[in-house]
Amino acid sequence: MSALVYLPLGGADEIGMNMYLYGYGPRDNRRWIMVDCGIGFPDAAHAPGVEIMTPDPAFIAAESDRLDGIFITHAHEDHIGAVGRLWGRFKAPIYCTKFPAAIARRKLDEFGVSPKNLNVVDQNTPVKVGDFSVSFFPMTHSIPETSALVIDTPLGRIFHTADFKIDDSPAFGDPMDRDAMRKMAEEGVLAIACDSTNVFEPGFAGTEDTIKQPLRDVIAGSKGKVAATTFASNVARLKTLAEAARDSGRAVVVAGRAMQRMIEAAVQTGIMTDFPETITEDEARDIPDDHLFYLVTGSQGESRAAMARIAGDSHPSVHLKAGDTAIFSSKTIPGNETEVSRIYNLLAERGIRVVDDSMADIHVSGHAPRGELEEVYSLLKPKYAIPMHGERRHLHEHAVMAPSWGAEAAFVVPNGSMLQIAPGEPKIVDDVDTGRLYADGNQLIGAMDGVVRSRRKMGMNGHIAVSVILDDNGDLVVESDARVTGAPEESKDWTGEIEGVIAEAVDGAIEKLKAKDRRDDDKVEEAIRRAARSTASRLWGKKPETVVMLTRLD
Repeated sequence: MSALVYLPLGGADEIGMNMYLYGYGPRDNRRWIMVDCGIGFPDAAHAPGVEIMTPDPAFIAAESDRLDGIFITHAHEDHIGAVGRLWGRFKAPIYCTKFPAAIARRKLDEFGVSPKNLNVVDQNTPVKVGDFSVSFFPMTHSIPETSALVIDTPLGRIFHTADFKIDDSPAFGDPMDRDAMRKMAEEGVLAIACDSTNVFEPGFAGTEDTIKQPLRDVIAGSKGKVAATTFASNVARLKTLAEAARDSGRAVVVAGRAMQRMIEAAVQTGIMTDFPETITEDEARDIPDDHLFYLVTGSQGESRAAMARIAGDSHPSVHLKAGDTAIFSSKTIPGNETEVSRIYNLLAERGIRVVDDSMADIHVSGHAPRGELEEVYSLLKPKYAIPMHGERRHLHEHAVMAPSWGAEAAFVVPNGSMLQIAPGEPKIVDDVDTGRLYADGNQLIGAMDGVVRSRRKMGMNGHIAVSVILDDNGDLVVESDARVTGAPEESKDWTGEIEGVIAEAVDGAIEKLKAKDRRDDDKVEEAIRRAARSTASRLWGKKPETVVMLTRLD
């Protein structure tokens, strides 16, 4: 029996890392399409040294011969950022509209994937792949050419909203087509898979136009240099900020490659033709402080982004001082509060004024609050609701509200759960292994590989390396050597350096072994490791990760 199923691999337990699968056919020969292929940003405590993470696509990678297409809804990193890095695991054709294609092309090129795998399609033009017919339906969001997907199947129509808001005067493109949505409702919408980001927010998000004057007021009322940050991909906001700065008599500098690439892509694709004139960072040196304005990356507290480096006074060309102003024209994504607060405090310590949306009306969300969610439900009249794009609490709240907005039933489907939408009443029919992959340097590592777990342990407990040289009989050739990272070198609680105390304990442990055990490498290494860790625990109260380097000489 053929069935229509929905399976999120990312984005349905977090905000970010979006990757959704729709399948049609009998269980043993089901064909699939993927919607979005995004990244997330782990916090340093959870994944030290890791800058980005992706969903673990092992399930669909194992069925890549039955994956008929990857559909990208828009060019935000949490929807498009992993397409180049993961494409080799799928090798399926990619479909998106013109502006996302410009960003996707760069992602593919970075990982040596031919652009021939990228198919640029027009909005409202169906793409037929297997038993699926997919159309890109224009929606408004905080980046150009955001599309919902109208997914038609033999068992019914799915409306996959992607990220959206309702903006009747958008900076780019046309407003959401309500008449077309009413027509869809008449034809029948089996289910809506819907953005849940702002489900706790009442009312309406507001339009980009409403923040233009407040931004002008903040910039015009600031003394010295002004640096403003927002999402690099929010091209409409970049334009609004640049225009506000220009109208306040300031020269505009774009400091950050991510922002420069987004602006270039918008210009190259013809979406934006009137971005204010900018100057280079070198040219800015000759401009008085009161006439300078910087657009910089780092609104989410990213440690390597421009605003973090400015806060730490380590940026190569942008230097703020006491009396200057830093503007955060953005909303902090849940989970990033600690890092953003750290940047605020670093700026405040140096006397730099911080202005954010709690102090002035300088941000409108790109995600629909309750009022807008309800309107979309009233237009489409879907039979079933599938909340997505949110943490578990967002999905549950959305599911609670959806019946009051007209849905017959709502289903919370976390990452890894497979919902059979049709035929019959929707139900969870399978659970698949899912999780995260971490981009560590130029490698992708699994969450269960132990690399990040070991790094966390080292961060919490420190590290000991012990070098021991024995002869064939197991006798020490020289005294052992220990090196400890992350521990206090000396204390009133022990005599000398802790490394020396550990080395002495290791020698003692070896000498206490029976003669035959000293000839067994495994038993010697275990005795060394136990002695080193127990000594550290007794003196320091920690049990560090311990590495033993055992050498035997003839």
